[in-house]
Amino acid sequence: MRTSPRTNEPVQALIQRGFRFEVLRYGPANGFVPEPVDLRLLANPRDAIRILRVQLRSSHVLGLTPHEAGRALYWAEQGGWVQALGALHRGESCGFTLMLRKGRHIEWNVRPLTYLALSDPSSLRCRCAV
Repeated sequence: MRTSPRTNEPVQALIQRGFRFEVLRYGPANGFVPEPVDLRLLANPRDAIRILRVQLRSSHVLGLTPHEAGRALYWAEQGGWVQALGALHRGESCGFTLMLRKGRHIEWNVRPLTYLALSDPSSLRCRCAV
């Protein structure tokens, strides 16, 4: 019985930088244990803030009071996001919390992070036509 030579190459580990975008909802029904709503790994701070702004603009469907809806729109439209973008560029975390009706609240967090990405070394080779 013949066996083929081993052709598996080792996987390469690459250190990557990114941003963890997460949205958590807390409520009395589950003892204020965080309930994940959204979790993403994004490549740059601008994408994270863009997604946060879009979600805040559409947050009125979450059952916000008029005051909280105003806060969300002010942050998304009037410049609160600029300070958050600056914080992410400095390597700091940022976030925003809104109070919902009946004691619930929702929070957005963006954190810079360094992570290890594993890639197949054959995918890194140049596949040029000769």
